Amino acid sequence: MDEEVKIQGSSDIDQALKEFEIKSSIEQVQQAPVNEKISEVPKIVQLTMKWFGVREQRQAEYVLLGFVIVAIIVSLVLVFKGRPKTEPPPDYLIEQAGSPSDFF
Repeated sequence: MDEEVKIQGSSDIDQALKEFEIKSSIEQVQQAPVNEKISEVPKIVQLTMKWFGVREQRQAEYVLLGFVIVAIIVSLVLVFKGRPKTEPPPDYLIEQAGSPSDFF
């Protein structure tokens, strides 16, 4: 399949083929730097590194872990301490109502 096909008056075809090879090789050279290595660092870690000025990925992960722990503690406090406490009725209301035998 690597054999060249000889066609009469193929000088135009040969010239076009050479131009195509030159253009394709130039395009391949230009596209090589575009194919950058995709970063394996998650976006949230990248944002943490940017916002908090952390330079290492491990430190940014610790910052995020601390944020999650604080968020869980705050939500637990709000859930369990935020409920209004029900107070038993004052003693004078119980005395005024009488004993349960008075109702029957």
